[in-house]
Amino acid sequence: MAIGTDGAAIISGGLVLDGTGAGAVRADVRISGGRVVEIGPDLDPGEAKVHDATGCYVSPGFIDTHTHYDGSLFWDPTCDPIIQHGVTTILIGNCSLGLAPIRKEQVGSLAHIFSYIEDLPREVLEAEIPWTWETFPEYAREMRSRAFGVNIVSLVSHSLLRLYEVGEEAWKRASTPEETSRIALTYAEAIEAGAFGVSMSLFDRNPAGDLVPSFHSDTAEREALFAVSAERRGIVQFIPETGDLDQQERDVREMGGYSARHGGVPVISNGIFQRPDDPDYAPRLVAVGKEIRASGGNFRYLASPRSIELLINFHQCMVFIFVPAWNEVVQPDMPPEEKRRRLADPEWRARAKADWNAVKGGFPSGDMLGLSRIITVGKPENEKYLGGNFQAVLDERPGHVSDILADWALENDLKAEFVYPFTNTNIAEVGELLASDVSIISASDAGAHIGMFDGAGDTTLVLTRHVRDRHDLSLETAVKRMTLEQAELLGLADRGVLKVGAHADIAVFDLDALNWETEIKVFDIPGGRARFRRPVGGFRYTFVNGVLAQENGERTGALPARFLGAEDRIIA
Repeated sequence: MAIGTDGAAIISGGLVLDGTGAGAVRADVRISGGRVVEIGPDLDPGEAKVHDATGCYVSPGFIDTHTHYDGSLFWDPTCDPIIQHGVTTILIGNCSLGLAPIRKEQVGSLAHIFSYIEDLPREVLEAEIPWTWETFPEYAREMRSRAFGVNIVSLVSHSLLRLYEVGEEAWKRASTPEETSRIALTYAEAIEAGAFGVSMSLFDRNPAGDLVPSFHSDTAEREALFAVSAERRGIVQFIPETGDLDQQERDVREMGGYSARHGGVPVISNGIFQRPDDPDYAPRLVAVGKEIRASGGNFRYLASPRSIELLINFHQCMVFIFVPAWNEVVQPDMPPEEKRRRLADPEWRARAKADWNAVKGGFPSGDMLGLSRIITVGKPENEKYLGGNFQAVLDERPGHVSDILADWALENDLKAEFVYPFTNTNIAEVGELLASDVSIISASDAGAHIGMFDGAGDTTLVLTRHVRDRHDLSLETAVKRMTLEQAELLGLADRGVLKVGAHADIAVFDLDALNWETEIKVFDIPGGRARFRRPVGGFRYTFVNGVLAQENGERTGALPARFLGAEDRIIA
């Protein structure tokens, strides 16, 4: 089904949660022309199609402000399975990653960087994305020519703005005053064409360990971006340094200061988590966030209910980004025979141990590697370790942990894999972060790291674990935090709320019927490549722009959504 509506319909007999935080009210919802046209008890259906919501809550569709579906939209416009978890609008272009602006000669390097940082198959990105654009307005026109299963909101990448206007020098230096003016102008043109703001990164690196171009901007350039955001109601999303808490705090304070000086430009920071390796991590960042908000900064951290599990392997992995010698050998471009040679080489091992010892925070500091769960081995005699922690191997073998890991990689013919639960292991503390006024519940990362996890379904996990089972949030509060709060932060007009005149993005669910299950591996990426997919969440219906997009976990085949633009934004 193309973009459009399926005519008038009534969602009948449910408990309406309007997204404002108000209590549920038993009412019917009439939709027509893609909008909510009436809400009230016992509405006369007339000729409208009736969708039974008896025993269910009827809420605004959920909004996910942190996804990386930028590339996969071209081979899966439904973003499966996110609509089966009640999500009707997503934000792409996060983390200073995106697809425009881009000069033709930069496409290959962009695909390489995107695939590395977000763990996506490079050859699929290069082959499946049409690359028919250079500027952001051209990209927006291409996206508007397509139909999608969920509404698409996009940021523009700061790194791409810098590469477009500065060239390869953007990897090394700040922009000149003239270049800064061009970057600001190109950013303003992107907002006029439909971008909702800009994304920055002070953390990410390419496979060689070089910090992305966004990092190399100076204060003048960052001020210029915030000035454009203030004038045109854009938001700023950024990743601070996460391996050093002191530097992370400095980065957060810097961005919060720009927000306060520029009239409260909305700033979203990645991210806030409960860290088992550092009990002071989250409380310290919460305190900083409160200070920024008290001083006039419009600042939020992304918060996720889900633990971030790091996949560790020896063929494509970015977790060793702070251990240069190890980072070299886990790249997909290095032939296996060269990996084996280096892992056995005494000179490489000496360098690897020195790099390992230099890590003071983040992976693999402390006992992180020992706590990693062994999920794959390369030899039958090592299957006894499957499901256990790597600490069992470390306890059996003398020597430096880096040497033991190198031996393990060689012993298992480079097929060994581990999973480390890096964050959010204390569920009670996670609930506190989800409820905090300095956070926004939206850190799914869905669409990225598809060989590690599927971020789709965070909405369901919040509603099941933190609302239904633990009562960390009331249902009314959780729905507001995942709907209206998101829409207000992004500046989305008439979304995130159930009221007459609003877009008919609607989730219908029986709270007791919802379920959040572990991902399974499927092979539906072009070329038969694998990804992890979250099972459906138990939602009865999801409507997007008034069209039934899924029913009882099954997609209807409708593509009623579009790439949202300037006409969908609240400017004032």
